[in-house]
Amino acid sequence: MKNSMRTALFLLTAGLLGSANVQAHEARCLKSTVHNDPCYYLVLVGFTHEPAMANEMNGVDLWIKKNVGTPTTLDLTKTVPDFDDDTNNGGARYVPVDVMKEDTIMNVMVHVLRLKKQIHVTSDSDKNVISATMLTPYLGYDMMGPLVQSMDPMFNYKYTARFMTGPTGPKTGASSNVQGVGAYGFHIMAMINDEMYDEFFVCGAGTTNPTGDAFSCVGSPQKIK
Repeated sequence: MKNSMRTALFLLTAGLLGSANVQAHEARCLKSTVHNDPCYYLVLVGFTHEPAMANEMNGVDLWIKKNVGTPTTLDLTKTVPDFDDDTNNGGARYVPVDVMKEDTIMNVMVHVLRLKKQIHVTSDSDKNVISATMLTPYLGYDMMGPLVQSMDPMFNYKYTARFMTGPTGPKTGASSNVQGVGAYGFHIMAMINDEMYDEFFVCGAGTTNPTGDAFSCVGSPQKIK
């Protein structure tokens, strides 16, 4: 009975962690000079599976929405629009970028950064960067082509590439072995509707989200007693 209860509790906890997965990402505004909007694109970046554990396969999530309302009037030095709320964002109304219709996302390039500590960086060659490993999309898609598609059309604005965290993980497909427990970052470059963006995202205390929202850093595997 005790073992059954313990198993049920573990599954419940895992389910709760999964439901909060999207919230454990960093939200960021991207300015569009074409649309004269300081927060025309709203992106959400983090690990595909959180909390991220060493010696486990993981990936990088890149979720993108665009503003189809009026330019945001929020003070972006203090907050960013709620990625999950498209009704109350200072005049902005965000909908998923749709690469099946009028939107294009090209030339996606992702570097996974292993860092000495949780601190924001602006270069792959920063002194706090231990390694910068370029990912190739899962299943061998061409990086220079359109955004990698999910089979689910509801997530046609989501990009993912997989890699192994931790010191013992083997190479998987064309992806490289990214090693180590601790602070990680993502250097993401992409052209969204003919505007080029070059952004750095760092876990934990390295976030630049003004509210402090960030994706979790890589932790050691936890034993279940």
